[in-house]
Amino acid sequence: MAKILVVDDDPRIVRMLRRRLKKAGFETIDAADGNGGVELALAESPDLILMDMYMPGKNGYQATESLRSQGYAGLICAFTASAFAMDERKCLECGCDYFISKPPPINFEDMLNEIIRGGRPKAGQA
Repeated sequence: MAKILVVDDDPRIVRMLRRRLKKAGFETIDAADGNGGVELALAESPDLILMDMYMPGKNGYQATESLRSQGYAGLICAFTASAFAMDERKCLECGCDYFISKPPPINFEDMLNEIIRGGRPKAGQA
């Protein structure tokens, strides 16, 4: 069972993701901000991090840069409401491996499985 760390400040999104991911067979852990996300990522070594990029305090860009500067080599997927190409580029430049826009698409769980297996997600994402 793959472990996914959800880093998002919106409790409704966290609950929705927790339900969907559990139903798909993933184990989930979550953090409500970038600082907590960095701490959990380093302590738990998840298979994938779903990182909201726009959070108060340490945002997803800063958390990703912090993880990468500390040598974290795990998969990080920007999971954000922004669908602008410039934001996708910024996410990848700060150290994210993939980019998926909110709300999650219907094939979201399949996309995550593909990412974790080392492939590319379908539907033009990431």
